[in-house]
Amino acid sequence: MSRFHEIKLELVRPGPPHNQLLSPLTPYMALCGEGSPITFHIELEHHQLLSRLERLRYVTPEDRRSGMAVPHRIREATVVEMGEDIARIFGELRTLLAEEWRAVGDAGPGTAGNNSHLIHLRLVLSGSELSLLPFEMASAPQAFPGEGLEKLLQSHMPIVLTREIRRTRPVPIPWDRPLEPRVLLVSAAPGGLEIPLGEHAQALRAALEPWVRWPREKDNDDAPPLSKEERTQQRVLLAKQRLRLLTNASIEDIYKKCAEEKFTHIHILAHGDYLEVGGERRFGLALCKHGDPQEREVISGRRLAKALHAEGTDGSTRSQPLVVTMATCDAGNPGSVLVPGGSIAHDLHAAGIPWVFASQFPLTWGGSERMVASLYPRLLRGDDPRQALFETRRLLFMSAERDHDWASMVAYVTIPNANEFEDQVVSFFEHQMRRAIEVSLDRADYAATEANVKSALDDTDHYLELWSSRLPTGDGVKERARRAEFYGMCGSVAKRIGLLHYKKQQKEEGKPALERSLAAYRTAMEQWALDEDKYHWVATQLLSLTAVLEQSPQPAIFLMAHQLAQRDLENQSGSLKAWAHGTMAELEMLAKYHVPSQSIKGDKLIKTVEGHCQAILDLVGESSFEVHSTKRQFQRYIDYWAQPDWLPVAEAAVKTLTPRREPTQTEFPPYD
Repeated sequence: MSRFHEIKLELVRPGPPHNQLLSPLTPYMALCGEGSPITFHIELEHHQLLSRLERLRYVTPEDRRSGMAVPHRIREATVVEMGEDIARIFGELRTLLAEEWRAVGDAGPGTAGNNSHLIHLRLVLSGSELSLLPFEMASAPQAFPGEGLEKLLQSHMPIVLTREIRRTRPVPIPWDRPLEPRVLLVSAAPGGLEIPLGEHAQALRAALEPWVRWPREKDNDDAPPLSKEERTQQRVLLAKQRLRLLTNASIEDIYKKCAEEKFTHIHILAHGDYLEVGGERRFGLALCKHGDPQEREVISGRRLAKALHAEGTDGSTRSQPLVVTMATCDAGNPGSVLVPGGSIAHDLHAAGIPWVFASQFPLTWGGSERMVASLYPRLLRGDDPRQALFETRRLLFMSAERDHDWASMVAYVTIPNANEFEDQVVSFFEHQMRRAIEVSLDRADYAATEANVKSALDDTDHYLELWSSRLPTGDGVKERARRAEFYGMCGSVAKRIGLLHYKKQQKEEGKPALERSLAAYRTAMEQWALDEDKYHWVATQLLSLTAVLEQSPQPAIFLMAHQLAQRDLENQSGSLKAWAHGTMAELEMLAKYHVPSQSIKGDKLIKTVEGHCQAILDLVGESSFEVHSTKRQFQRYIDYWAQPDWLPVAEAAVKTLTPRREPTQTEFPPYD
């Protein structure tokens, strides 16, 4: 995983944020790192800045639909001029330069070009006039790697610049929140305006594809298997659980949708337009008027924030999106600085949305498509969003030489302390890898041809390789636990591959896969020796495969797993307690193999296992994934690993766990 050196730069001045024009006479103060505050001036008059910004708009006002195009050479020269202006501002801030070179020293030699160490420059602005400056367009100053070139694009000292407002505390929405990623695509094209809706919807659908589950077969043994058409229809429904479309949206429609459903990511595709606020011209979002999709209603950022934070229909919750992306012209442009407030992105961020991606200038059609196609796969994969921003900016620059979408992209961001956020990023990445692997293995289970099976297993290998490339190398408890998670998943994958062979009556091909699975589980247990909370989950898998492969009994491991699972039964609740009951049920069945002197026999054993299975039903319900997964594990002892000692026990467990309706996914087991 990439590591970030965080630098916080605050640019402040006396007075309220609004009603101040840019002037060389205005003193600003820069606060950065451990150095003393620096007083500096910006050698630009406000009208000079506005004139240059106007030349970056592709088309001159007053009416952008009938205005004249800005010649490419003039616009490109303005990009260079603005980059030099911003470089001069940064160049005066000696404390910033010191912090940047300190970050390079901390990274050490050999890190350039390998994405292992990046600088996160957190820019905190107190004056609205400062938010007009395109800091993302900065050129590298003198004595800086890539001098004179784009500062945020070079790889010798990779820098990610984000903006934020001054806060006393971060927004309390963790990056690894329990809610699985769900994306809402909001689009509006009132009055015949055109937008690339199809391209954006396809990009989002492709980004979500690895996590769209495959339909499971019906639990009723007498029911015929799903046909190809049924499977396709059900997968469309499963895709809709991950991606929702709201077209011809009004502000009321957005509020209603956010009240009815919870979304982690909201992508807004609409045009920007001028909005009169207190007699001054700001930029707003051109949505459809409620009840008449042909009529336009321009919405301010503050009104949009209220809709995105809609009260839930039950009255006890409120919508809290983690990420909002805006494919909207001028969504990051505050317009007039004479009245309170800021750009749409600024207002959303001020309202409590921790991550807002927007465009400070008009966004090209192709640029909007490239932005969503680059940003969302990385965000959903679990990459650090700061690195996703860095790579997306570079891709926008690379893909189109005659526009400046790369510099137009701004991000308003608030995060907790750096170490806590990096832990959240790691947690979310590992969770996403597990979800993607589970989906790929399900696809392999239900694939109709060998080619489809191979494709699904190749995807699984890809996710494992990606996960392996980000494993920590330290020997602390946290690092060992992360490696144990990975090796446990390797064991789960190898076991599922072995079961695919058993399913096809290919026992000789399946046995080596189960042996690889056993070895991986053993490695996971070695890594988890210090983490008792998760020991019994992976130990049960090892004990199961040891018995299936008729290897030497493991009484010590059995007794430790039994003791820790019993502790979870007494101290845990909900899902964790349900998994502990599943562990206990399987351990009681395997006891005769590993500790015959302490095993329960006959009807008492069956009743004990049935009791644990019934407890799972009582705790999480018959349609939960905990029930489905535990039943699937016992079904394997019937279909593939039948032995006289555990066959009647497994049959009793499956009968107890058989639900009356289709299971729905809630959470993955530790290793299924």
